[in-house]
Amino acid sequence: MALFVLSDPHLANGVDKPMAVFGSHWNNHTERIRENWLETVAPEDTVVLPGDISWALTLTEVLPDLKFLHELPGTKILSRGNHDYWWTSLAKLEHLCQTHQLGSLKFMRNTALLIEGSTIICGSRGWILPDDPAFSPDDARIYAREIGRLRLSLQAATAIDCPGCETIAFLHYPPFARDRKPTELTRLLTDFGVTRCYFGHIHAPVPAYQTPDFLLEGVKYTLASADRLSFKPLRL
Repeated sequence: MALFVLSDPHLANGVDKPMAVFGSHWNNHTERIRENWLETVAPEDTVVLPGDISWALTLTEVLPDLKFLHELPGTKILSRGNHDYWWTSLAKLEHLCQTHQLGSLKFMRNTALLIEGSTIICGSRGWILPDDPAFSPDDARIYAREIGRLRLSLQAATAIDCPGCETIAFLHYPPFARDRKPTELTRLLTDFGVTRCYFGHIHAPVPAYQTPDFLLEGVKYTLASADRLSFKPLRL
């Protein structure tokens, strides 16, 4: 029983959104994800997908992508990214999966989950940080809301009775600044005893986010975007 991560799969089985326009390394990426997944993940394993799951805009459009994931081995835990416009309430997402018998999919928002009795996972979407030149008053409001959501997820993690369990966080946006300085998000992760954090969103070669296993205030941070991982789930 193993735990994996694969962020930003950017699936588009229900919409016309070819990822190859972002570079030849995205050619046939959906099929590459499928092949690598089948070679790597066993039915008893768990894969966390922290955001940018699908280019779909509605639940109808996202259904082919959710079916694609369901048919792959293992339990999949999905959280929201900035491009997941199809993401509605947890109740609606869970109803969709019940209706279409997509029992291998779970959704994480303001919550935490115990994996195989030894690992607690939690996290949130995050947002662009105040050091971003484009950061606006609207972004400040969303950023504050995401800090609150991450706190809720971390509090849910601490409420799980699991002495000795490791707590791992998954965010869509990188939570530390481009100069690798702490933020309110990273301070929360440290304060709540998180040991590792995996994030996505980054596809360009931004130096601050490329170093594998960057350590900040006791938390190890790793970029897990699908293209960064050659579209192969990363075993934790």
